[in-house]
This record gives sequence, C-alpha cells and structure tokens, in this order.
Amino acid sequence: MKIFNAGMICLLILFAAVLSAETYEYEQFEQTYTISGDEPLMLIIDVDVGELRVHRSSADREVSVNAEYIPSHFRLDVDYREEKNRLKITLDKRSWHKWPRERDDECNRSPVDIELGLPAGATLILDTRMKAGELSMSLGGLRIQEFSLSFWAGEARVDFDQPNQITMDYMDIDAKVGEAVFRKMGNARFQTADINGGIGEISIDFTGDLLEDSRARVDLDIGEASILVPGDKGIRMSIGGGLGFLSQKNIDLDFYKHGRYYYSENYEGAKDRFSLRVTPGLGELTIDRD
Repeated sequence: MKIFNAGMICLLILFAAVLSAETYEYEQFEQTYTISGDEPLMLIIDVDVGELRVHRSSADREVSVNAEYIPSHFRLDVDYREEKNRLKITLDKRSWHKWPRERDDECNRSPVDIELGLPAGATLILDTRMKAGELSMSLGGLRIQEFSLSFWAGEARVDFDQPNQITMDYMDIDAKVGEAVFRKMGNARFQTADINGGIGEISIDFTGDLLEDSRARVDLDIGEASILVPGDKGIRMSIGGGLGFLSQKNIDLDFYKHGRYYYSENYEGAKDRFSLRVTPGLGELTIDRD
C-alpha cells in the first residue's frame, strides 16, 4: 500500500499560516568548539524547523557548527559549557504565524540551514529533536554512547556507514510523520534499540556490525514499513499486538514459525544472534533478510 507523503502535507499546513512579505537578510554563524577531558560530551540539538545535516568532522576533538538563518524569524542559541562538557544548539521559530515568503532569487533556499561536524575522538551522548523539515545524519565511525532522536514531520535519514567505535548502550528513535530511512543501523553497535514509526513510510536496515545478543523493538502506527535484517545472524523475531490484525505482512521465506516466534533458518547454529520484536500498525509490513 503506497502511503501519501503525510510529512510534506503537514509541513504545508504548518507553513501556510500567514506568510510575511517583508524583506529579510540571512545571518551566518560559524564556530568550532574543542572538546577537552575524557568524560562523554552531552550534545543536545533542538531545532524547530529547517534543514539539518550532521556528519563526522575531520578533526578528532572538535565540534563544528555552521548555520545560515533569518534572524527576524528564527533565534539561534549555541551554548557550550566546558565545565559540564555539554553543548546545546537551539533553533527556535519566533512565531509560527509568520513565515518568510520566498523571493524569486531565493526560491530554492531554505530559511534555516544547519550543518554540524562531530568529532570521532570524543565519546558522545547525542540527543536530537526536530519538529519539521529535512534531517540527514551520517554517524558512522564516531564514538556514540547513547543516541536519541525525536522527529515530528518531514524527511529523516540516519546512516551508520561505518561501525560505531564503542558499544552503544541505548538507541531511542521516534519518527512521527513523513518519510524516514534508517540505514546500516547494525553498525551503531547498540545493545538495545527502540524505534517508533508514526504516520508515513519507514525503512529500517539492521545490517552491519550488530553486537552479539543485541535486541530491538519496532513499534508502528500507520503506513508502509520495510525492515531488513542481516542474513549472517541468527534471528528470533516476534510480530504481534497493536494493529497487527489490520496489517498486511510479507515475511521472508527464510523464516519459520515455532510457537510465538519466527526464527531464521540458521538460528540454531548461529554464533551471533539478534532479537527483534515488531508491533505492526495499519498498513503494509515487509521483513526481508539481507
């Protein structure tokens, strides 16, 4: 079942309130913060709306922040507390009743563009919250101890193209409305993961360097969901609860059901195992092995 892009519709509703015809200028913010000490850096990113890109920095102990925004409509606050080893980046919309009207010369320019470079040499506790817009996170090769993401509406993409350097204690992701793609999440090397999908389309790829005996829970509401699990791991999977009786399920033929669980054909002899619990929603669920 092909679901309409609910995230984009939500954005149109949000941004079509009362548009402003004023002339406006963009402001640039560029700053680099050197991380000292061995304690984990608490990095809090709280963005109301816009485009946000997060990737690995070229410097092992530096966080780079580059932002372009319209100060008459948005408020940017970057607060680094070295004594607490905490960096908080906040982008607030001054009023949701006013939105900068696009001019012909800036029709393809976002009113907010933020790019963050994260250090591979510092341990990170990463907490990201975004209300609406486009989010892209390439987090491979970092040292992430905990990762949480709350995304309300739009398009989100998270990619672990390389293994996390350390064990991730916990991953918590909540994607509410729109399109979400999570790629190579096994490379996050999490012990436990919770992923919640709201309304729209969601794709979750658990391939990569999964930890032995790691486990994940996926809770779905409404829409089209696809889940990819690694073919070289022994998989035990439960599917049920929620709106499961209203969902269409397409499960890879390599799984067999015994009791309340589905098992991959290599489960008994597998050295590395992965436990997955899926609560289906209203829509179509597809589960494949790599």
